[in-house]
Amino acid sequence: MTENGGRELQSVEPVANNIPAERALSLTQSDSLDLSGLSDAQVALIKRQHADGMVSVQVKAAEMKLDVSALDAALTSFTDQTAKATQAGAHATIQHSQTSAIGKTEVVIGNTERAAAGRFAGFSEVVQKYILWIVGAVAVLVILGSTVMGR
Repeated sequence: MTENGGRELQSVEPVANNIPAERALSLTQSDSLDLSGLSDAQVALIKRQHADGMVSVQVKAAEMKLDVSALDAALTSFTDQTAKATQAGAHATIQHSQTSAIGKTEVVIGNTERAAAGRFAGFSEVVQKYILWIVGAVAVLVILGSTVMGR
């Protein structure tokens, strides 16, 4: 028994496809992993882990495909609604934000100046809109804080 509990790591190198199928693991169409130095139990475990990994990759790909389809449908709907608003002589700005398997997406679509500028109403716009209230609240807190500390 070795110091690491009887488990030894073996160097496994990619090899040509002249290995019996039960002693090889196909990584891609052109790459195989030679497992011939491993026991049957080790080969079975590695093949199981490989299969689990492949299933995980397929599940992730399916999730991403669904997210892309959903985003595409939402963008199509937003564009259609903006076109209808324009035809009716109305103005519309549609702002959408989502985080999914494909990442974070922020979209501004519409027929207004804000939409044309591509501005996404975020924290900075809220601060600009309420700057006087924010400054007033901070001033009140400073006055109350100095009054309490002066006692």
